[in-house]
Amino acid sequence: MLLEFTEQVEKLRRGRHATKLALDAANYMRHHLSEPVSVADMAAAFYLSRPYLSARFKRETGQTLTDFILSEKTEEARRLLRYSDKPLSSISAYLGFSSHGHFSRVFKKYAGMTPNEYRERHR
Repeated sequence: MLLEFTEQVEKLRRGRHATKLALDAANYMRHHLSEPVSVADMAAAFYLSRPYLSARFKRETGQTLTDFILSEKTEEARRLLRYSDKPLSSISAYLGFSSHGHFSRVFKKYAGMTPNEYRERHR
């Protein structure tokens, strides 16, 4: 788990030292993957305004906070699709997506293929 956390921080760094905000965001996501997470939720947890948190995260990491949240959920979905037999609806619900369709659209955007295609290719 420590190695995974380190890899996530490395993705955020983009050649710079990881900031406390980037580390906090990665840690927050690690602990809230199974919940519907929004930028507003993270802002409230960090006692910052949503616009300030979004702008600062983008400036420090080069990635929007929404993209970060959805890419983290997609990475967890990849692990679940590869190493479990859970149905897609269960994975979608576990990761806090509002519907199976929304999960599939997000997964395709970030993984480049549907969840079913991913599972078939990586079994």
